Amino acid sequence: MQEMHKGIFARLALSNIRKNRKIYYPYILTSIITVAMLYMILSLSENEGVGSGTLAFTLELGVFVTVIFSVIFLFYTNSFLMKRRKKEFGLFNVLGMEKKHISHVVILETLIILSVSLVLGLGGGMLVEKLLYLILCRLVGEVAALTFAISISSLITTCTYIAIIFVLITINSLWQIQRAKPIDLLHAGEVGEREPKSRWFLALLGVISLGAGYYISVSITNAILSMYTFFIAVILVIIGTYLLFIAGSVTVLKILRKNKRFYYKTNHFISVSGMIYRMKQNAAGLANICILSTMVLVVVFSTVALWFGVEDIVDKRQRTDISVELDNFDQVPAAKEIVQSEVERANLISGNDLDYTYISFVIYRQGDAFLVDVPQTLENLMTEECIYYSNILTLEDYNRISNSSETLNDGEILIQTTRDAYNEPALSLMGTPYTIKKDLTGSDFNAGQEIMASIYNGITIIVKDMDAFNTIVAQQADVYNKNASQVRHALCFDISGSNEDELAFTRALSTALRAVINTETGGSVSIESKAGWKNESMGLYGGLLFIGLFLGSLFLMAMILIVYYKQISEGYEDKARYGIMRKVGLSKKEIKSSISSQILIVFFLPLVTAGIHIAFAFPSITRMFRLLMMTNTTLIAGSAIVTFIVFSLLYTAVYVLTAKVYYRIVSE
Repeated sequence: MQEMHKGIFARLALSNIRKNRKIYYPYILTSIITVAMLYMILSLSENEGVGSGTLAFTLELGVFVTVIFSVIFLFYTNSFLMKRRKKEFGLFNVLGMEKKHISHVVILETLIILSVSLVLGLGGGMLVEKLLYLILCRLVGEVAALTFAISISSLITTCTYIAIIFVLITINSLWQIQRAKPIDLLHAGEVGEREPKSRWFLALLGVISLGAGYYISVSITNAILSMYTFFIAVILVIIGTYLLFIAGSVTVLKILRKNKRFYYKTNHFISVSGMIYRMKQNAAGLANICILSTMVLVVVFSTVALWFGVEDIVDKRQRTDISVELDNFDQVPAAKEIVQSEVERANLISGNDLDYTYISFVIYRQGDAFLVDVPQTLENLMTEECIYYSNILTLEDYNRISNSSETLNDGEILIQTTRDAYNEPALSLMGTPYTIKKDLTGSDFNAGQEIMASIYNGITIIVKDMDAFNTIVAQQADVYNKNASQVRHALCFDISGSNEDELAFTRALSTALRAVINTETGGSVSIESKAGWKNESMGLYGGLLFIGLFLGSLFLMAMILIVYYKQISEGYEDKARYGIMRKVGLSKKEIKSSISSQILIVFFLPLVTAGIHIAFAFPSITRMFRLLMMTNTTLIAGSAIVTFIVFSLLYTAVYVLTAKVYYRIVSE
């Protein structure tokens, strides 16, 4: 064949894209969206207003996930294109076009798609970027002073990443063309999977893997341990999902085929036979859709729950608007005077005052004994039911805080637990026996200190007087030595005014207190405000929600495109078979019924399985949420249910659209 003019290659490349628009246009659209999203997340992460805190880390994590996802996703979707195009390339080769010319056309097609994707993707990204900035600012509140500007470095980085991905895709495509024989290329799109055997071992392994993942998620009760075991469970569930879809589904279908009453019905016969014939390929696609759906659901409902739970989290972290804590009791009177002076100077009103002395430390429960000298073994540290975060107060402080008049004799205590009830009449604390006069669990009393109690069990112990209090302090100091907890005095109160007033007051109070109380005078002071914690939480959880919705949209787009390409591939592969069905006398109604039966299984099996995955993952997710002081299980469950319903509606819409495309192809 004579050397072809380069202009012909370009026209041929454009013609190929137009002619194969059913598969190319969605791919180009996806590439454009991927470019736009990568640019926007890069631009946000490099914005000066983000700073270097939790929001910056969250956005950088989003960049990393987006880049990795872009590589995997674009490679995956390109494989669908290559499968559909190989027959066409084979025809070119048979007609005399050399493989180097075919490679030239493929390179030009890739350059066209890359150019269109970069131009429209970056243009669209810059247009939508402002809206994205406004959304992020709204979510994180006052934490980040974001400014809108086109980021040149983000443009360059995006172009570099996408260009590298497309170069790798092109190399992979050219390698497939060069190594294939013309006859292989001609029949590549028609090669079906051989009917797979019933692989009972793999099916059983899938059941065991999935069951083990579910068991780990449900059985591990320790919040910290859940962080590590959850990822093990995720890997087991992914392995189990693939094995059950690939091997287990074939086994189930063959069992159905042996059921003559079920199998020998027109629609069942056609759909079951067709699915068995190509089940290896179909099952892998179904497993991918299932796992992507699960990722979308987990990412979105988790971040939504955290966002809407900010107020609840802040209330647990900080009971009153302002809290001041000191470890030098000689400085408490001076601190009280400074607090009162600053309240008056700011022209605010204070109330709900809490004034008490406490000490907090970790204790380990063994029966009715609470100890501090338990060996620090992994077993003890990871057995959550045995670990308690204790909070010790005197009866005088309790009566003043709760406006009550309880009395205690020597050896008597009051207790309050935050999670697991303590049902014994007495307990031993570091070897000293105490009789429980009253359990305050369920009452309105709350002296704060719920940070660690959201992770472990929490127990507040109220002793008779300072002598009993000092005995406990000395006992834990003997064990922990330099690491012993310090006795603290807390001054907590609410103030009138807005969040801005509260933040300004906190800054002024901090300056005034630190001018008088510092380490040089033998003491330390800490000042915290509810408004400050809310701002910090908004920065963290608002950023997480933004990234959750961002990545959820990315995963959703991938799932939709995979489903679309899968249905197109299935449609073209089934076209000849359904043509034979029409010729042997099957009506369009019967054919459509068979199509509906198969598509319903193909579509809704991944969704149902994803729902089951979420149900079993829920216990682990709620336990990990406790590490973030999120203990509102009702809110988490509500977020999961609403997210699943919304996702199911979107999923159903995709089903309706792709079913029409599938039926239109097989009916041509």
